[in-house]
Amino acid sequence: MQNILSNPIVAMLIMLGGLVLFHELGHYLVGRWCGVAIEKFSIGFGHRIAAFRRGQTDYLIGWIPLGGYVKFYGSTRNEDVPEGVTGTLFWKAALWKRALIVAAGPLANFLLAFVIFWGMIMHGLEHPPALVGDVIEGGRAQLAGIMPGDKFVEIEGQSIKGWSDIERIFQKNPDTPLKMTILRKGILIEKNVTPEAVVGRTIFGSMSKIGRLGVALAYPSAVVTITSAASVMALDGITSGDRLESWIDASGAVHKIHGLHETFAMFGDWSRTAVPEIRVTVRPVTIIADDKGRPVERGAKDVREVTLHVSKWPKINAETDRAYAALLGAVDSHLTVGIAKGKASGVLKPGDRMIAWNGKPIQNIFRLQEIMEAWKLPEVTLTVVRDLKEQAVTVSLDPIEVQLPEGAVTFYSLDVAMLGQSTTPDPEITQESNPIKAAGMGLAEAYNQTSVMVVALWRIVTGLTPIKALGGPMMIAKVAGDSAKAGGLAFLATMAVISINLGLVNLFPIPVLDGGQLVLLAVEGVKGSPISESTIENVQKIGFVMVMSLVVVALYNDLSRFWGSMVASIFGAK
Repeated sequence: MQNILSNPIVAMLIMLGGLVLFHELGHYLVGRWCGVAIEKFSIGFGHRIAAFRRGQTDYLIGWIPLGGYVKFYGSTRNEDVPEGVTGTLFWKAALWKRALIVAAGPLANFLLAFVIFWGMIMHGLEHPPALVGDVIEGGRAQLAGIMPGDKFVEIEGQSIKGWSDIERIFQKNPDTPLKMTILRKGILIEKNVTPEAVVGRTIFGSMSKIGRLGVALAYPSAVVTITSAASVMALDGITSGDRLESWIDASGAVHKIHGLHETFAMFGDWSRTAVPEIRVTVRPVTIIADDKGRPVERGAKDVREVTLHVSKWPKINAETDRAYAALLGAVDSHLTVGIAKGKASGVLKPGDRMIAWNGKPIQNIFRLQEIMEAWKLPEVTLTVVRDLKEQAVTVSLDPIEVQLPEGAVTFYSLDVAMLGQSTTPDPEITQESNPIKAAGMGLAEAYNQTSVMVVALWRIVTGLTPIKALGGPMMIAKVAGDSAKAGGLAFLATMAVISINLGLVNLFPIPVLDGGQLVLLAVEGVKGSPISESTIENVQKIGFVMVMSLVVVALYNDLSRFWGSMVASIFGAK
């Protein structure tokens, strides 16, 4: 069933059909409440595929599900109205009633978004926690003493509910000192940190100056790579690809090792003690591709025990646990190839540790991502450590077309999965059983999403975001299909966001849209008398041309972006 719903056409029909139905219901119900006679209620345009009549109203379903309309008797003063129609003609209704009827459609869309968020919060929303998984070496967070495992509680007096709050606040405050409260091992700690100003993509997809703190949600795998055969780690029997799983204390108790930072921190702790040796259990791992081509970690069945001779380790003279581990000959495996695919297959080998990209040192996986995002050539010379010896290899890269606000952009990707696979923490669940409190939270979420959408639309109107960012039905179909694949809650959340978008777009002051009709009613109110029918007709013709121009641009953008992928998705091609 989910496979059917995730088809982009089916998903779009369900999503847009529901949104249009709710929008037109707003006009319809408020019109009924105001006593205005309703002639037609239609979902969809074009040739009718279903219709019935009840009372004096025709109910229709059109075959083009990209809109709908409610037709009131007496929409214009020159309209011929059949005998026997009961109720007030639209043009004779009080000005405030007509304005309320017109505004009811967009308001219904905002109401729908609120109801969806309200219900989702009562059901329970999963979201990434505000938990630091990794800290970038030399970043502002590390310099401020923020550590893996810290949880953000508050930033500048604003309560932090999840990772998205952190990203939003940091991005919006480059080079701005921020006071924050973090939770570390049950203790609240105050920190003052200034996000570094970098050029990156904003939440709207455009390039701009944003703030970056130097923290990551995902925490590094406890799989190590050995850098030297003469290192203390190698001499004690640790090899590249070993995952350190547990350590055994003097009493024989086994302590689980949960991640790489914990491993490196223990190295430092052990070196400070008088304990001459520590026993650890390790499991060799490899990276394989599952039946869908996704990289997964496969651990060996056999776990071995290794004795680390701590008394022979060098004294700590490094600033961080990670740097000290490097002195011992162990680094994380996030730059070590686990499996190479695409054009890199056969050139890069499992176990290759990347140290430079076209001569530029690669300090960590985050630096590699930045370099790759800026790279525009179809091949690169990589410096790798293979069998503990440096060598240069030329690698062809795989082209990937990405849809950005400025249009389709081709990036070149190194199709490899690293030996050290980062792991994201379990999501937290925001749930509120009290319907009153849940309503408040739903209203806040609807407001936040509306604020983001207003800024995004304003950027398009003012030219800050290129018109190429405008999307039409194919974009909606793709988004709807992708969200349906992610599950029911993701589909509903997407529906809520698009509902807000539909409400805002309909409020644009363009004739034939609800916003344009409200402008005409406002002019009538200021003027003190109705606007002439010829003026209204001419204005609406202009509005129709404007709307159709936007439709053509949106369709052109859609075709240039998604034609190939949409055809493949609709017909199930791979």
